[in-house]
Amino acid sequence: MITHRDLRMLNLARQMSYMSDFPRVHVGCCVTLKNAVLSVGYNSKKSNPLQQRLNVYRHFKHPERSEGKEHAEISALSKMPWYVYENNFDLKKATIYVYREYRETHTYALSKPCPACMYAIKNIFKIGRIVFTIKDGIKEMKLV
Repeated sequence: MITHRDLRMLNLARQMSYMSDFPRVHVGCCVTLKNAVLSVGYNSKKSNPLQQRLNVYRHFKHPERSEGKEHAEISALSKMPWYVYENNFDLKKATIYVYREYRETHTYALSKPCPACMYAIKNIFKIGRIVFTIKDGIKEMKLV
C-alpha cells in the first residue's frame, strides 16, 4: 500500500531526477530506512565500475561493449554511508524509491529497475522494498 510518506520520498527521487545529465532519460532514486534518507542518486553519462560488472545481468549480446553508464539505483546504493554497514543496519526494512517522468508531459513513466539494478538491490544490498513509477501511477514491490 502506497502511503503519504511514500509520496514524499518519491518527490525527493523526482527532485534527484532533475539533476541527471543523461540525454534521453532522467531517473532519480533515494534509499530510506524508517524516517531517515540513507542515500540519493540519479542516472548519469559517467560510467561506474559496479554498473559495468552488474551489466552481465542485463543479457546484452556483447556485454563487453556495454558502457556501464550509471543508473540512478546504482548511484544511490554506491553512495550509501559507511555507518550503514558498520552498524549492521537491517536493509530488509529499507525502501528504495525510483522515479522517472516523461519530459514532454511530466507524467509518470516506467522506472522499474533493470535486471542489473534489481540484482544489486535484492542480492547485494538486500533492500526489502521497492517503490517505482509506472505509466499509470506508482507500484510497490516487496522483495523479502
